Amino acid sequence: MRLLILLMLPLFLISCQKEEDVYVDGLGFDEYVPVYNSYIERWLKGKVAEATEEFEKAEEGSAAKKDAAKLIERFKRRQALGDYFQFKTAEELPEGLPWKDGLDEPEDSDPAAKKGGVFRYFVTSFPPTLRPIGPASNSGMRGQLYDDVQLGLVHLNRLNGSVIPATAKEWAPSPDKRTWYFRLHEDAEYSDGVAVKARDFAISVYLRISDYTKSSFYQEYLREQLAQITIYGDHALAITLPEPKAELGMYSAIGTFAPSPPHFYEEFGPDYEERYNWRHQPTTGPYSLSKEDIDKGVSLTLTRKKDWWGNDKKFYRYRYNPDKIVWRVIRDTPKAFELFRAGQLDLAVVSSPQTWYEKSEIDPVYKGYIERYWWYNDFPRPQFGVEMNLDRDKLKDLNVRLGLSHSLNYDQVIKVQFWGDYNRLPGFVDGFGDFVNPEIKARAFDPAIARSYFKKAGFTEEGNDGILRKPDGTRLEFTLSHYGVKTYTEIMNILKNEAKKAGVDLILDGKDPSIVFTEAMDKKFELTSVAWAVQPPYFSFYEYFHSRNAYDEQGKVKEKTNNVFAYVDPQMDRWAEEYRQATDDAVKKDLAWKIQKQVYDRAVFIPGWKRDYERIATWRWVRWPNTETVQFCPPINSYPYDHYSFWIDEEMKEETQAAMISGKTFPEVEKLIELYRKK
Repeated sequence: MRLLILLMLPLFLISCQKEEDVYVDGLGFDEYVPVYNSYIERWLKGKVAEATEEFEKAEEGSAAKKDAAKLIERFKRRQALGDYFQFKTAEELPEGLPWKDGLDEPEDSDPAAKKGGVFRYFVTSFPPTLRPIGPASNSGMRGQLYDDVQLGLVHLNRLNGSVIPATAKEWAPSPDKRTWYFRLHEDAEYSDGVAVKARDFAISVYLRISDYTKSSFYQEYLREQLAQITIYGDHALAITLPEPKAELGMYSAIGTFAPSPPHFYEEFGPDYEERYNWRHQPTTGPYSLSKEDIDKGVSLTLTRKKDWWGNDKKFYRYRYNPDKIVWRVIRDTPKAFELFRAGQLDLAVVSSPQTWYEKSEIDPVYKGYIERYWWYNDFPRPQFGVEMNLDRDKLKDLNVRLGLSHSLNYDQVIKVQFWGDYNRLPGFVDGFGDFVNPEIKARAFDPAIARSYFKKAGFTEEGNDGILRKPDGTRLEFTLSHYGVKTYTEIMNILKNEAKKAGVDLILDGKDPSIVFTEAMDKKFELTSVAWAVQPPYFSFYEYFHSRNAYDEQGKVKEKTNNVFAYVDPQMDRWAEEYRQATDDAVKKDLAWKIQKQVYDRAVFIPGWKRDYERIATWRWVRWPNTETVQFCPPINSYPYDHYSFWIDEEMKEETQAAMISGKTFPEVEKLIELYRKK
């Protein structure tokens, strides 16, 4: 079960509608285009003026003067492009482009897969909305409803990290690699059967920059990180970026960008948030969610479109196999395991040592009805640990933060809660290969060192309860928000008891995961324990540490952003911007290491634990790939079911259910898949 919250990256933008509001009945896209084009023209002019002023003020030969010169060049180059939204005919698509289709890459699924059946699994909380855009849309079920089951422009091959086709059948860069061209599959459709058009990608941009959706991240990102979007007829488009991007950089910037169906948004307007809250947007993927399959607070059932346009396409023909996927809401993970044992769920994540070594040692396993797999993956690790809110007075003091870093005994958590099977997470970033700074290691639990830092912060006295305090009576206490599920509660109790040795009182505040997630994004906490599902190939530092995501122009805490730390530092801002714009991996690596070092030095995150594998148990009718190129599941996935390359063997299900009645048994299956294990 996921013990993390999937977040997307909200940021900040000055709205383009402040001067000229355009509210019309219906979608309103055509009316909005000239308004936004005009806004971008004015914005670019203003940015050139700002950069020119900085250039003139800076000393000759200084870094500031060079930076300003680069900005002037950057924005003037964008001015020369013309309108942000452009519409041309198919015949105007440039000739001689080096088109690529990715079809020579290995397939990351198994031809033995069968269509049909029902896959039954669970989530711990019901999503607060079904919208893909806007407030609360980045809930814990975003992946299940959209990201994992829809096709963007291109995808990442989960076997080797190469780029493969998705909604686009071909792609090609301009000579300077600033513009990437895409030709769409002519037969691409939404899950409701309506054809996908290139224009729908421009509509997707429009929806995200509109004030109606309150999507500050998209407003900022699409203004600053997309220079232009050009539509060439019905089945081709081009996206121009401010800087050149190699193919993986292109994927990271725009590859997962998906179209939006204009017919679905015909009622788009100021009441978008409420009107569309419980409507599931049709996607380019094979699954849809109908009204009758929404049982609020209980379950969501996705249904596969049997004549899906991607059924015969390489990379997708052997994936998305179950006819239905049922996501039940089961708030208590141990209860979910019992329902799995009873045959009401098809899969259980049994990565925790107690579940693997004890709870899954049961008759259905011995008799071969349930099979177990220990699968090593090669995927970025979530940030399991504790985040600090620097907007809170006590946490503004670096000595307090350093003291806390030595007060949380995660080694004890790993020893007791995880039976020594897991490892200490070294820092905020892990699992990104050479982009991870190898010098960053988690600070050790040491009450004596912790107390020395607290003393420097003024906590010089100890109360009768063993908790440190200042001479004015201020106690060294912190409220720690966390997911109110059994595993997390047990972890937090260990941390609380151990922290007392350092003179710290942790006040535990366990809540529904969706509430913890919302409060973290809004910075309504003191200490919190959330983790993001990060994606390859690059870590995105900007949204977590740029000051733009900490406070607004009025100095108020900026809500709905991933900078939960309220982190502000001018040097960090420069590094984060340079990292986002860098096209050379060596430059990106150098900046990534510097950023990670500063995060460590400022002690805003206390690393917790990680594991380099997942252990699952499934009923034997859930089958997994087994080919020369992919064993069980391709490695660049966090959980094996995320890839949807498994299938339900209905004949085997009938056979197993009959065997359970008759007493027939099968060989016990426990497989260790080490092919992708890091040595």
